[in-house]
Amino acid sequence: MNTKRIEEVANPMVYIFITLILSSITFGLFSDFKKLAIFIVSFFFICVFYYCGISFTFAISLIFVMGLFMNFSYYNINFNADAQVRILKNNSYETIGYYNGKKIIIENFKDKLTQGDKFNVKGIFKNNPIKEKGIVGSLFINNIKKSDDDFISNLYHIKNKVYKMLEENLGKRKAGLISSIAFGYSECLDDEDKDYMKSFGIIHAISVSGLHVAIVYSVLRRFLGVKIGLIATIIYVLFTGSNYSSIRAFLMLSTLELSYLLKRNNNSISALSMSGIILLLMRPYAVFEVSFHLSYLATLGIILCNKKLNYKFYKLPKILRNTLSISLSAQIFTFPYLILVFKDFSINFILGNLFLMPFINLIVICGNILPITYVIPSLFDFCSYINLIILKWFDWTLDKLDYYSLPIISCNEYIAVFYMSILISLYFIKNNQYKFIYLPFLFIVVITIEMYSPLPKIQYYNEGAFLLTYKGDRLLITNKNNIDIKKLKDITFSKKVYRENGIINIDNKVKIKQYKNNCILKVDEKNYILKTNNKKVNSKDCDIINFSDNNINKIILFRGKVLF
Repeated sequence: MNTKRIEEVANPMVYIFITLILSSITFGLFSDFKKLAIFIVSFFFICVFYYCGISFTFAISLIFVMGLFMNFSYYNINFNADAQVRILKNNSYETIGYYNGKKIIIENFKDKLTQGDKFNVKGIFKNNPIKEKGIVGSLFINNIKKSDDDFISNLYHIKNKVYKMLEENLGKRKAGLISSIAFGYSECLDDEDKDYMKSFGIIHAISVSGLHVAIVYSVLRRFLGVKIGLIATIIYVLFTGSNYSSIRAFLMLSTLELSYLLKRNNNSISALSMSGIILLLMRPYAVFEVSFHLSYLATLGIILCNKKLNYKFYKLPKILRNTLSISLSAQIFTFPYLILVFKDFSINFILGNLFLMPFINLIVICGNILPITYVIPSLFDFCSYINLIILKWFDWTLDKLDYYSLPIISCNEYIAVFYMSILISLYFIKNNQYKFIYLPFLFIVVITIEMYSPLPKIQYYNEGAFLLTYKGDRLLITNKNNIDIKKLKDITFSKKVYRENGIINIDNKVKIKQYKNNCILKVDEKNYILKTNNKKVNSKDCDIINFSDNNINKIILFRGKVLF
C-alpha cells in the first residue's frame, strides 16, 4: 500500500472525475441495483486507498458525498405555481423544457410551444423523476403566456431564420444538410443523408461535435486572438444547442489555453477530466447519456493513442497519416461501446474520414458565415452559393464512395466483451504483468460456455424479441412484424425464429408461448407473464416478470426456479 500525500498523487483530476461519475451512477441506480452500486463504489475506493493512501482517499470520499448531494439537489424541486420555462425540445414524441436549469416533461399545450422560447406558465407539477434522462418530473399546464425574448431565444430565432433563407436559396434537402453540419440544426435533415453519414462512420458530423468547436475556435483565434476567440466560441456553443461534445471541447480548449497563459503545466488527460468535472457539476445526469459517453471515449482514445499510431504510419504522407491515426484512435474505445449499445458497426469510417470529412470541415467554416451575413441578403446569397459548390463536390464524392462501401456489420455483445479483454490484457502486459496474456483465452472459454448455455436462459431485446438459449440452441421469439429479423438473427447468432402461435418446449418441463403482446413462460406447474410493454395484463393465475422497465433483461431457469 502507498502512503502518498495528496500533492504527490499524479493526475488527481482523473480521480475526481471518476468519483463524480460514480456518485451520479450510485444516485441514479441505487434504488434498483443496490448491491451492484455498492460493489462498484467499494472496489473503486479500495483501489484508491491501495494506490494513493488514506489522505487522498478521505479527500475523494468527501467529493463522492458532494456528488451525491449535488444529484439530490438537482432532483429536489420546488415548483412554483407561476413559473418560467424554456422549451428545450418539442417534437411528436415528447416536449422537454428547462425550469431553473432542470429538465421537465410538458404534457399539454405542445402546439403553442416553440423550441428556444421562454414561457410564463401556471400548472400542476408531478414529481416523477426519470433519472437516466435527467427528467425531474412532469408539468400539466393550465395557463401559458410567452415571455420576452432573451439572448438564448434570439439565437434560436437566428438559427431558424438562417435555415429558412437557406431553404429558399438551395431547397429543403441541401439547407437541412448544411444547417445540420454547420450549427447542429438537424430538425430538417433528410433521413437518407443521415443513413449515409451513419454508413460512413461520420454521424457525429450532423450534430456539433468537438471537431466543429475546434475548427471554429482555430479560425476565430487566428483573426481575433485567444481571449475574444474563446468568448466568440462560447456564443457558437450556445448557438448550436450546447450539447455534451461541444461543451466538452470548449472546456478543454479553455483549460489548455488558460494553463498556457498562466504558464502552468497541464496535460490533455487533466483537461479532459476537468471538462468532465465541470459538465457533471452543471448536468449530473449527463453520465447516463450516450452522447456523453461517446464524446469522452473518442477523445480519450485520441489523447492516448493518436501519437503512437501516427508514429506507426510514418511512411505514409502526412495528411493521410494524420487522418488515419485520428480516425483509428477515436474508434479504440468507442468500438466496443457502439456494439454494446447499438449492436452494429461501420467499417467505412476510414473512407468517410479520408474523403468526406474535408468537405464537412469546409462546410463548418463556410456554413457558419451564414448566421453572420443573414442581415445582408446579397452577401448571404453569395455565401449560400459557396456552400452549394462545396455540397455538390461532397455529393459527388459520396456517390462514388457508395459504390465501394461495405454494409454495416451487425455484432453480438460478446465481440465487444472479447475486444475489451484484449485491451485489458495489453494494458497489463505493457506494465510488465505478462500473466495477463492469457486473459483473452479465459474470456473465450467464458463466452463459449455462455453461448452454449447449460441452463435455459431467456433474454429480452428492446427491438421486440426474446432470445432463448439452451445447450447450443439459440431461438428467437417475437410477434412483431416491424422489426429487422435478419439483423436480430445476426446479433444473437440465432438459428430459428418463432412468430405468432409458436410454442417452444424445453425438456417437457419448460414451455414458452405467445400471449397477446407478451409471452407466457410455464416452469413445471407455475406460469409467468413475460411483460414487454406498459399495458395492463390480467395476472390472476400468473406472476409477472416485467422486462418493460429495463431493470430486467435476462432470466435463468434452474431446477424449476426463475433466477434474475
